[in-house]
Amino acid sequence: MDGSLILDDNLRKARVSEGDLRSKLREANILSLSEVKAVIFETTGDIIVIHSKNAEAQVAEWLLTDVKRK
Repeated sequence: MDGSLILDDNLRKARVSEGDLRSKLREANILSLSEVKAVIFETTGDIIVIHSKNAEAQVAEWLLTDVKRK
């Protein structure tokens, strides 16, 4: 995900279903998609949810250095 936008092509490439994504969001205690800043599929196979209740919070670019986008 890029913020609250689900990147369907990326889900397909990573072979992750929307159900898997929803499960990870629940595991991260996400109450609303507006809290999501990014969801990252790591090379280890882990799915990481970066989130904040602060709508103005930005993810530090350094944390996303190795992340392929869209």
